[in-house]
Amino acid sequence: MGMAGHETQKFVTYPISQPDENGESNINWIAELKFSPDADWNREDYNRRGVLDDFLPSFEDWDFDWLNIPATIRAADQIFEFPMIDRDPLKRWSFGNVTLLGDAAHAMYPIGSNGATQAILDARMLGRCFYEHGVNAGALKAYDDDRRPKCNAVVLANRGNGPDQVMQVVEERTNGVFENIDDVLSSEERLEMAATYKKIAGFDVEILNNAPSIISDEMKAGR
Repeated sequence: MGMAGHETQKFVTYPISQPDENGESNINWIAELKFSPDADWNREDYNRRGVLDDFLPSFEDWDFDWLNIPATIRAADQIFEFPMIDRDPLKRWSFGNVTLLGDAAHAMYPIGSNGATQAILDARMLGRCFYEHGVNAGALKAYDDDRRPKCNAVVLANRGNGPDQVMQVVEERTNGVFENIDDVLSSEERLEMAATYKKIAGFDVEILNNAPSIISDEMKAGR
């Protein structure tokens, strides 16, 4: 993955296919611009075709020795415009025999791969609660009580720029001009910022490796 920029303007790119015989892969990229909440922008739509004139001028001089961003943008087969939006954390997900899961429960800024990750964890915990309580409203409440506080914390962390905040700190300290990252933001600071987010999102390696399975073999055997 390649990332450049800061909170108000960012470019992210990564491969979405295996390399071909020439060593080339299909890539996806995101050219992100931040607008004021009261800006006159398009309503939420994930299928709207993007218009180069709307964003390319902001990236026209982003030609680095390791990545020519304007050339990458122009070479795209398809461009789509989509909103970077979230929703305020909810006070409850479950209502009797109905509950929420995934984006319906915790729509968040797409930072840190947590939209999909947290939805998968929702499904696992929901399954565990069914094993433990039966398929009933009590299981949905137990699932709600476990997952909602954790996911709400991730929603708020992503709203605060999540793991990408490290890029914003560098921007604020240097205005984007520096020679050695260690002179701007020490390795210890970078690791601490990453570790803080990992703990909020449940990605801490030590905690994960020592945690029991959400749905154990014994639980399945006793169903």
